[in-house]
Amino acid sequence: MRLRHIEVVNAIRVTGTLKAAAALLSLTQPAVTQILQSAERQLGYALFERTRGKLVPTREAQRLFPEIMKLDEQLHAVQRLADNLRGGTDESSIRVLAAPALAQTVVADAALAFAAMHPNVKLSVRSDYSATAVANIALMDADVGVLYHSIAHPAIREIELASSRLVCVGHPDVLEDAASIDLAAFDGREILGPDPDDPVGRLLNKRFEEHALNVRTTITAQSYHSLIALAARSRLVTIVDEFSALSARAFGLNVAPLAPEIAIPVVASLAISGERSALVDQFVQMCKKIMRTQMKPRAVQP
Repeated sequence: MRLRHIEVVNAIRVTGTLKAAAALLSLTQPAVTQILQSAERQLGYALFERTRGKLVPTREAQRLFPEIMKLDEQLHAVQRLADNLRGGTDESSIRVLAAPALAQTVVADAALAFAAMHPNVKLSVRSDYSATAVANIALMDADVGVLYHSIAHPAIREIELASSRLVCVGHPDVLEDAASIDLAAFDGREILGPDPDDPVGRLLNKRFEEHALNVRTTITAQSYHSLIALAARSRLVTIVDEFSALSARAFGLNVAPLAPEIAIPVVASLAISGERSALVDQFVQMCKKIMRTQMKPRAVQP
């Protein structure tokens, strides 16, 4: 199948009629019919059957659709990247894509400080979780990402801004206000856990496995602030990074770093193919400064 075949077949799948598919693709109906017939001739079987005025996918088409949808998404991604490359870099604006927990804490502070220094620069901050955010930055939908390091991406380069420790957060009735809490103390306990597919969740589960600790997580959440809110409403502790935990004491919760220390890098992510402006560099440096200011001093390791 050619790319044009895939585009037309997917449009018919979405709309259900040749007329609607033609309108979606800005083509004439005869052109859509011709492309569909060409695809069916190449494949050697029909892709749609007409039922009550609608084009219904055949069994063969239904088997093909998952792969067709993947290719269609990739085509849209290529188009987005092409559009962004054509648009170039706007020197009077910065688009920031941040992990939700960072967007609500250190990135918010950095944005305000940056705006005070550059009142004529338009600054937009959006939030998304790491895997999706990295893909969007690679497509140049943002000028810079402020994220937890997850998995290396071939189209992304990272600048480490800080190393954020993992901390335990809980109600004073269940967590003492101690200088640290030993990782072994979680063995056999139930906690509110970060999503296992999230950067902090993956890192934490890896450490539990390395120390052969049996830790139960009956409730998980992708949002670190949701975990803190859950800890405030229950007798279970949770584990998040120290930047996410900045709001925990406002809930009346105690915060204790884990021992031995577990830390996750917080990075500025940039598209390798993108132009790096002086304003983006200044925003990155502002984020680094804010993070270092808000991090508590680490205890000297023995």
